Amino acid sequence: MAAFTGFVEKATGLRFDDYEALHAFSVREFRQFWSLFLQWCRAPLAVAGDAEPVCVGDEVEQARFFPLLQVSYADSLLNLSIAPAEAPAVTECHGDGTVSRLTRGELRDRVARLAAHLAAAGIVEGDRVVAVLRNDASAIAVALAVTAMGATLSTAAPDMGVQALKDRFAPLKPKLLIAHFAPQPFDDLPPAERVAQLLPHLPGLVGVLSVDGAGAPPLPAGLPLFNAPEWLSREPEIEFAWPRFHFNHPLFAMFSSGTTGKPKCIVHGAGGTLLEHVKEHRLHCDLRPGQRLYFHTSCGWMMWNWQLSALASGVEVVTYDGPIDSVDRLWQLVAREHVNAFGTSPGYLKMCEEAGFEPHTLDLSALHAVMSTGAVLHDRQFHWVTQNAKEVPVQSISGGTDIIGCFVLGHPDRAVRAGESQCRSLGLDVQAWHDGASAPEKTGMGQLVCATPFPSRPIGFHDDADGSRFHAAYFSQNPGVWTHGDLIELTPEGGARMHGRCDGVLNVRGTKFHPGEVYRVLAGIPGIVDAMLVQRQAAGLQQVVALLVLAPGRELDTELAARVRTGIRDALSSAHVPDLLLDVPALPVTHNGKPSESAARAAVDGREAANLAALRNPQCLDVIAKHPLLRTGEAAAAGEDSSLIDKLCASWATSLGLPSVGPDDNFFALGGNSLAAARVLRGVQAITGVELPLTALLQAPTVRELAALAESRSPPPSPLVAPMRAGIGRPLFLVHGLSGTVMECWPLVQGLRTERPVWGVQAVGLDGRHAPLRSVTEMATTYLAEIRRVQPSGPYALSGFSFGGLVAFEIARQLEQMQERVDAVVLLDPYLQRDLPWWREHGERAWLALNRLARMSPPARRDYLLALWSRWRHRQPAPLPIVVDEPAPDVRDGLTQALSEYRAPHYPGTVAFVHATQLLPGYVDPMPGWRAAVKELQVFELETGHLDLVGSHAMAVARILDRVLQSV
Repeated sequence: MAAFTGFVEKATGLRFDDYEALHAFSVREFRQFWSLFLQWCRAPLAVAGDAEPVCVGDEVEQARFFPLLQVSYADSLLNLSIAPAEAPAVTECHGDGTVSRLTRGELRDRVARLAAHLAAAGIVEGDRVVAVLRNDASAIAVALAVTAMGATLSTAAPDMGVQALKDRFAPLKPKLLIAHFAPQPFDDLPPAERVAQLLPHLPGLVGVLSVDGAGAPPLPAGLPLFNAPEWLSREPEIEFAWPRFHFNHPLFAMFSSGTTGKPKCIVHGAGGTLLEHVKEHRLHCDLRPGQRLYFHTSCGWMMWNWQLSALASGVEVVTYDGPIDSVDRLWQLVAREHVNAFGTSPGYLKMCEEAGFEPHTLDLSALHAVMSTGAVLHDRQFHWVTQNAKEVPVQSISGGTDIIGCFVLGHPDRAVRAGESQCRSLGLDVQAWHDGASAPEKTGMGQLVCATPFPSRPIGFHDDADGSRFHAAYFSQNPGVWTHGDLIELTPEGGARMHGRCDGVLNVRGTKFHPGEVYRVLAGIPGIVDAMLVQRQAAGLQQVVALLVLAPGRELDTELAARVRTGIRDALSSAHVPDLLLDVPALPVTHNGKPSESAARAAVDGREAANLAALRNPQCLDVIAKHPLLRTGEAAAAGEDSSLIDKLCASWATSLGLPSVGPDDNFFALGGNSLAAARVLRGVQAITGVELPLTALLQAPTVRELAALAESRSPPPSPLVAPMRAGIGRPLFLVHGLSGTVMECWPLVQGLRTERPVWGVQAVGLDGRHAPLRSVTEMATTYLAEIRRVQPSGPYALSGFSFGGLVAFEIARQLEQMQERVDAVVLLDPYLQRDLPWWREHGERAWLALNRLARMSPPARRDYLLALWSRWRHRQPAPLPIVVDEPAPDVRDGLTQALSEYRAPHYPGTVAFVHATQLLPGYVDPMPGWRAAVKELQVFELETGHLDLVGSHAMAVARILDRVLQSV
């Protein structure tokens, strides 16, 4: 950056006292800036022709840069001037630990060979090529070969669903499909099977290229299969000449997220992409020849393309293809490969922080910068990196697929302020607009716009001949400038804070999603005319509120509420289900008809909207703000003369945050969980005087059934074992996890197809009357006695989620010692504790604590020590590591103690193990321990997280359980 600043000063005769002055020049005199930047970086790049005119047109929407230049993107990346042939180019790392390396000369030779064979196969300039690629060196080689031919490339990751691939690739009508076909252990679907489902939607293909040489699925008659390794093994008939193409020829076809409809296909030009990336890499990231860059990405994200372009600066690109199966996986890679610049996401950094991982214990001597993108990076995460990894600049970068680059990013010489991007990108006139104009002081929060032309602006959308959709997306809201859709806050010091999307992306309890995903589901539910999801944060609440406009004559009754909740849960996940459903007459809209989420958020939080004059119907906000569920959080209470069922219905509505509940509504179908169950049963006791255990809701999950149970004179259900589902034959016993209840497993139970009945086993002490148990062995003995009351003799079928797997395993072991037959043991991802000598464990803890203290600032060190002292003095327990709903403290303590003390003895039988391959933060892989403990371990792997086994992947787990039960 300093060298370029000096170059500009010498060329212009100007003096720039600080970066803000340089940036102001770069946007005020944008033509001169881009001309000077091209002069500064042109020598190693494969650029030919006249650099004048620099830009034709003054409007962002129509401007075209360098119309008389020709460029080869691939040749520019692989030039041997900025770094010699023997310089390292790519290091590919794999999940199994293998590493391969390519020099620039080797990579250039591979690209040339592949490009020549592509030409022989009929690929020409302007063709469209699609690829489903793993993140490795072969992907880089084939991608650059395609671009070297002048074809337009669109890439996707192999974990993308077939529907998503079809939505992206089919409209392009590609000529060639490229893919990795060799399966990997972490694949959720074999690549060949995925491509087989995709092929019928790509009728214009003239060939399929196997990147790794593995067999493709059966291809349609006449469609040839090409083999990349075979191409590389033989000389092409004609030597590749590295042609150049016009500056704005289509290079990449990228796609929006698709959260508001089918993904938009955004076409980017070669020259603009190259210039923007070279500027960002060399100036803002200060990347130099020979340095190593690793960005955690896949071939389906624009950061893969961004990292690819770093080759043009002589940078060595490090790739990784494999699962994140331990919290330290990426940091280990950074240390082992001596990475200089590490790119990651706030989610990964948060996972590391919550796991207590301290990367500084690794060799991070080469690391000089950490970059983060994909979401807002909060202040706490800046501090975590510098305190727990290394005192390096933490650069929050933000832009998007729309511009294949960054609007705000880092600066090698500016101070880092937590929570901020260091600066606006050179040449991009980033402003925060309020009400259609920039604030006079040029600071504050507003819509992110770019007010002057820039080379990396997309060429347009694919299949948008008149540009109308492109205009509507970026230029209709604020004519003449690019409107990006993000909220940005510009600081007086020249930095920027990002505040998410203007269109209401939700981030509640750590789960981020776009409301458009939910809107798609709601659009298919009869009776719902319109909907808006907003986040409620008043009084410290973290709730998603769904505002529903219903068809005339339709009410938000329990049937419709249940359909909304279950529909969203089944189509998306339980995390997408709103906390509150509010029926409202109208949604706030602006004068041009656009919904205003910001106004609705203000209403649900009890605030006045910022600009009521901008709304067409501001009166609707008052109706929203006065909704009974927002005012009191409770449904109307039943009158004194109401029947028991009416009173219970009203109580349930209060507990579940619904307008009303019917007598036959199912607690779990309404979105109930263990926390809501406790509230419901407290309501039952307040109304009837009858105290029921949590298992009562497993046995009687509707108001009518629960009322009958409360009114009956029969003894209350066992607090430990209760039926979850009726059936025929020997039951399946399902043991609770660390929440103490099997309620979290309800979606799994509902997904089972077996005819067997299912009984749930709950923890001792949930009722508050009995002392919790504190060992797995004691729990197994107690639970087994209850189980044998239900089923006196074997063969038995046992299962348990998470901690419950340990107890189920121990029950099976005790039954085996009793010489009782056990025909099925299915463990759902239970973790085992590792054994270390006490001196080593305490020594490691002390060493880590001392290192943490040494790196803290004095105020942070004081707060940390005070917190430790308070926790020791009050004997406060450690946080529960693996839990969906946290139980009462005494139950939690017992379960945590049991987890930490249990060591699995040898079991001579067969055990089925469902393993979530995304390991829990801070935990080691449990599989070696289980393989040592079990004589015959049948492992079923699911590429998902631990808690997802009873959430988004519950149906997949149910299929595995069905398969195991059917086989015995």
